[in-house]
Parts: sequence; structure tokens; C-alpha cells
Amino acid sequence: MDRLVEDIQVYRKDIISYVYRLTGCLQEAEDITQETFLKYLNQKQENIKNTKAWMYKVATNLCLDFFRSAKKKRETYIGPWLPEPYIHEQKSIENDMQLDESLSVALLIMMEKLSSRERIAYILHDIFDFKHKEIALILDTSEQNSRQLNSRANKKLQNKKSKFAPSKQEHEELTNSFVKALKQGDFEGLKSIFKADITLYSDGGGKAIAARKVLYGDDNFISKFIIKVTRPLFEANPKDIEVKTLYFNGSLGVVLKYKGITQTSYSFEIKNGEILNIFTLRNPDKLKFFDI
Repeated sequence: MDRLVEDIQVYRKDIISYVYRLTGCLQEAEDITQETFLKYLNQKQENIKNTKAWMYKVATNLCLDFFRSAKKKRETYIGPWLPEPYIHEQKSIENDMQLDESLSVALLIMMEKLSSRERIAYILHDIFDFKHKEIALILDTSEQNSRQLNSRANKKLQNKKSKFAPSKQEHEELTNSFVKALKQGDFEGLKSIFKADITLYSDGGGKAIAARKVLYGDDNFISKFIIKVTRPLFEANPKDIEVKTLYFNGSLGVVLKYKGITQTSYSFEIKNGEILNIFTLRNPDKLKFFDI
């Protein structure tokens, strides 16, 4: 039993990270990982030839079940959907953090356009360095089909993925500039760091005030919108408002708290030294992860 517990500890973090990238749901990732380990503990060990492959296969099958139920929920979701925040265990040692595009909200949203099997093949091969032979066993398919799934996924993503990923320093500088402008209600300060065709996604899930549609391509309007939404809070309750930076989803983001409870989070996609996309979380069911 001690060896089995050790196996679970070895793979726990990676399985959660894998399932999160597939589902965009941290709570679901933890639940699926827990179910995977329970199945492992109850399985006859002589039937398991490769512990890692067995765990990933079980977790993958559970994710496929999740996709079927999640599809109906997404169809009735109120407003734009964004993934739950993935908050790094090392969040207190920010100097050691590096940008991780594979956890970015931008990529997670792009991967929603892939079929479930394309997404699995892409994540296992391009992010977790699985061989196509291993992926074929996990998906009960051929090596050739695994390659085709991965190839199709990359073709669908290549036109959307930024070819000019920002440095960690550049991302931090723009994030800190956003915080400064937000605190000061500085319209020009915000506009100066936004691309002219900036897009804003706002996820309230019908449980918090948020834009019901994605706001496209107008740095002037989006700058005014952000100031209009946040300024009353700073003016009415300055002592109760806290704006801080925090590492989540692979890069530095921003959380806005009121009386210690997170009200909004902001994360960014950056291109050529300017903010291209803003991802704003307002849904309290997702924001609760910042306050755990």
C-alpha cells in the first residue's frame, strides 16, 4: 500500500494539470484525479503494466465522460465562458515563476474549438511530451491516427496562437501598468497599453454583472468601459478595495478584492508590446479559488 500511495503522490500534480487543460475546470480536475486514484487503489496491480500510462488513460476516459455533460451546460451558459483560474502552488515565490503559455486562458479558449480527441492528442504530445505510440494506447487508436489528430489540432491553432510570445518582464510591466491605471482611473493610461483592436471577455455566468457579449476591437470604448465599471468602487469604498497582482494561468494577472473577497480577476494576452485580449472573471463560483 505504501508504494501505491507513493505512486499517487508522484502523479497527482501532473494529472490535475493535464485534466485542467482538458476541461478548464480546476474543481473537475481535482475530482477526476481523485477518482482516477481510487480506481488505481482498487485495481489488481498485476493488471497494470505501466502505472503512468494506466493513470492517464483512466483520467482521459473520465474527461471524455465530462465533455459529454459539459457540452449541454456550455450551450446554456449565460454570457462568455472562461476557464476557472489555475493558481500556482508557487504563487508566493513570484521571482521563480516563468510564463507558461500552455496554461494561458487564451490557449484554453482556443482549444475549445478542437474536438475532444484532437485536444487530448495535442495536450499529451505538445505539452506533456507523450509519444504517439503512448497516445494511441490511451485513445484506443492507431499511431497514425494519433499523428493525424495532433496535426489537425496544430493546424487549427497555428493561425490563432501568437508567434511573438512576450517575455516575462514585458508581461509584468504591462500588468503593472494596467494596475496603476486602474487604481488612478487613468483612461489614457489604459488606452496606451491596449492594441487598437483589443478584445474583452467578461465571464459573470449570470451570477454577477458582466458584459453578456465579447467586446471586440475598440481600445477607446473598452478603456472607457473598464474605468466606468471600476471607478465607483474606488471612489465610494477606497479603504475596502485592494488590487494586487498574482500568478495564475501561467502568467502574472490581477485580482480586485472588496473587503477581502475577490470580485474580479484580469488576465491578459499580449502581442508586440501591447495587450491584445483581456479575460475578466466575475463569476463568484470561479473566483472562489482565489480566496481558498
